[in-house]
Amino acid sequence: MNPENLKLFFRLYLHPAKAMSEIIDRGSWLFGALAVVVVSVGLEFGIAGSLYRAYQSPPVTMHLRVYHPTQQSPVSVEEEELPVRAPLPLVGQYAWYAVSFSTLSVLGSVLVLGLLYAPFALFLINLMEDLGSFSVILHRDFGPLLTCTLMSWAAAHLPFALAGVAIDASQSSPLLMLALWALAKLYFAGLMVVALRTVFGASLGTSLATVSLAWTCVIFESVLGWLASPFILFLGYYYFRDSVGELFSGFSTRQSFRRYLEAATVNPRDSEAHCQLGLIHMQRHQYSEAIKSFQRAVEIDPREADAHFQLGRIACMQGRFDEALAHYQTVLEIDKQHSQNEIWREIGDAYVASGRYNDALPALEHYVEQRSYDPEGLYLLGLTLLKMGKTEKAREMLERCVEAEKTNPYSRRTHLRRWRKQAEKQLRSLPVPPAS
Repeated sequence: MNPENLKLFFRLYLHPAKAMSEIIDRGSWLFGALAVVVVSVGLEFGIAGSLYRAYQSPPVTMHLRVYHPTQQSPVSVEEEELPVRAPLPLVGQYAWYAVSFSTLSVLGSVLVLGLLYAPFALFLINLMEDLGSFSVILHRDFGPLLTCTLMSWAAAHLPFALAGVAIDASQSSPLLMLALWALAKLYFAGLMVVALRTVFGASLGTSLATVSLAWTCVIFESVLGWLASPFILFLGYYYFRDSVGELFSGFSTRQSFRRYLEAATVNPRDSEAHCQLGLIHMQRHQYSEAIKSFQRAVEIDPREADAHFQLGRIACMQGRFDEALAHYQTVLEIDKQHSQNEIWREIGDAYVASGRYNDALPALEHYVEQRSYDPEGLYLLGLTLLKMGKTEKAREMLERCVEAEKTNPYSRRTHLRRWRKQAEKQLRSLPVPPAS
């Protein structure tokens, strides 16, 4: 833990996406855990304590009088403690399955985030994006995700905890405290969307879906009480210490690799290091930083084909089609089969996106000849033929796209499914062929 982590923490308020990337590269999960503990104390005094007194009072003693059927006076008195929980606005009593304002719940945030929320979020996003084997993803990405999660939770709750303390929770309206609590949760959800997109390179829709579902893991919070037993903690440490060490050693190795790449960029002749940094930025949706890295690689070595290739892809995504085609033309001059002929598909994609279907056709036909099993290339060729009025040939390519997606390995089908769905949509819009 060093002052740099503190800078990264406060940078979340100004540039969350950039801060998340730097947290992955240089952040400490221990600092994040400490920040959660400190903010949890402030949250307890600022907001949670007031809400606990207002909505989740401690148990009260109920005196029950028991009457005998043949007597009018009570023959015994029984006492029973019953919890009194006032219904929350809008959601009523149902919220108590997933919400608690008790001191133990608030101060146990580190355990909830580390043992429930982060692993469940990782499981969900892997389920939606099919990133690979869960055990591999867990060892590779749990450390970065946990660090981002801890810092995000602390950063999201800190301003509202301070606001609760400043307002004087003991004298304020419970509804105001509840509003501050809800805003803190929404802020945390927003930061987690950024974290998931940065750590996994996930789409915005997948990240939103993951954050929307991941909070449901708090219903298992009561299970964590069993883990507080010293005997359980000892057994857990004895049997899982190596596994836990591997999780965080992978995170440390990842950070060391990034430092190595940054050190390698000092070499004025090493274009490959800049290319690798650019690919990392692309995976994190940091396109401005990626462009700078690839451009620096091209300055060092004008014949760095992959740098031109990636610059073309970014330009195409941003609608700069002529610039993208210029980069692609440079790649063809260097290597006509670059990236297993995918250069031809990207050229066709740029022409299709700019509406130049006559130019797209030869590039896509050449690509499909080389990669006849690629659903994306088949879809783009089918769409091009359809736009040119060649309906029957387009139908053939779209049907081949559907079949190609179904015959690809299961591990790749999640990434290719979008092309099958788009092909099926285009096929439904075509007229039914006459019966032979």
